[in-house]
Amino acid sequence: MSKTFGAVPRYISSYPENTSLTEAHNGASILRLPLFPQGELVASVLEATREDGKPLYPRVVIQLPRRSTKTTSVQAVLLGRCFSRGGYKVVATAQSQAIARRIFLEMANSLKAAYPDEEFRPFQIRIGNGQESIQWDNGSMWWIVAPRASSYRSQSADVLLFDEAGEYSAEQTEDLIEGALPLGDTRPHFQVIVSGTPPKTREGMLWKFLVEARAGKRRYGIVDFSMSPEDDPTSEATWYRVHAGLACGLTDIEVIRERFEGMSLQSFMREYLCADPSASNLRAIDAEDWSATQVAELLALPGSGFSAAFDVAPDGSSAALAIAWYNEQGTPCVQLLAHKAGYSWLPVELAKLLKLHRGLPVIYDRIGNNLAVVQEMQKKRGISLTGMESIGAAQVSAGVTILMAALSDRNLIHAKDASLDNAVEGANFRYVNDARLFGRRSSTEDVSPLVAISNALYHAAGQRTRSNNRPKSRINR
Repeated sequence: MSKTFGAVPRYISSYPENTSLTEAHNGASILRLPLFPQGELVASVLEATREDGKPLYPRVVIQLPRRSTKTTSVQAVLLGRCFSRGGYKVVATAQSQAIARRIFLEMANSLKAAYPDEEFRPFQIRIGNGQESIQWDNGSMWWIVAPRASSYRSQSADVLLFDEAGEYSAEQTEDLIEGALPLGDTRPHFQVIVSGTPPKTREGMLWKFLVEARAGKRRYGIVDFSMSPEDDPTSEATWYRVHAGLACGLTDIEVIRERFEGMSLQSFMREYLCADPSASNLRAIDAEDWSATQVAELLALPGSGFSAAFDVAPDGSSAALAIAWYNEQGTPCVQLLAHKAGYSWLPVELAKLLKLHRGLPVIYDRIGNNLAVVQEMQKKRGISLTGMESIGAAQVSAGVTILMAALSDRNLIHAKDASLDNAVEGANFRYVNDARLFGRRSSTEDVSPLVAISNALYHAAGQRTRSNNRPKSRINR
């Protein structure tokens, strides 16, 4: 390893000093890229074996910043194995089959360049319609699949490679772990490799494996180049210590400076310093913004012109009821009316509210136990449900955006409330495609109060916009 290499892994598993890196170096030469110092560390953990020759770490998680040869380091090890071990099988995927295919094609092009004469290649590359694979003359095989459990049925493999695993959702992770891992049940040298850069929220496959490996879970290996919450993300000394690609000379400081200047700090920390999504500076709502928009006492509720919303936690453990409106000065106001355990109480409270305010708009996300509440409301007599309105993820995300914009401008009024304050303190975001939502699993507190106020605010903002856009009556003179 280069003496000038200054990057230091935050976490790395121990490995025997005599661990052979021959296969890894052979694979790197085929890819025509050196096995940089960080690649040697990755290879050392992957290639470490027990006395019986089986992997010392059957499950390995690898986290490196962008442009640090994370993917190629893993590829070098696995390619070296495919060339030297007869019948070795690798199944690879990424956050989508399209991205897995792109990564595969880049590797395939390197193989073609290393063996330009097709007639003398010790392998065949097959490309087309989701059937991409490499088959070696010695019986080894590498193929890609879509990141879903059904892709792995009736298969067997020596290695499962989950690349870009920071992009997998919690649901996708659970599905893959249940459906994919049985592929190695009959393979004595089976290994699962999970690699990527950090997720936006504390969920998904990469985060799950990082947590378990960092805690020292038995037979979990780790190579983790990441900043700690105490590090200064603006310091170039931090950059050189964390970013292995910068430390080894693969990229230079001017490039990293450009990225730092051109990206939000949060994005830079995640992509180039692998900041943990659980770090306090990545919380969804800024504590100072929340405090600056808070009043001590319950707000004087308007007699009319407000919107209500309710939200039940996915597991039914709690529920929240909230309202939102705009005051005469045009400032958005939100108020949590109730937050209690369970949700059997919610239809009763809604019925009381609807009797007092006939036709009141009541908003809910059309998922899970929210629908059970609606069904209970439909059984009640003498209650008009004309104002009840379901919304989907796009509208829920819009409510989050409206709330965050108001907080950022400090143009919001909300009363001090223990349930709401706790939700804000523990809230993290999760992202579904382009939709930003308050994370259920990634947050450290129940966020149903936050979901309820942001959904109510979404509707109140729409009501205000429609009111302002109504044509003004003319006065005949």
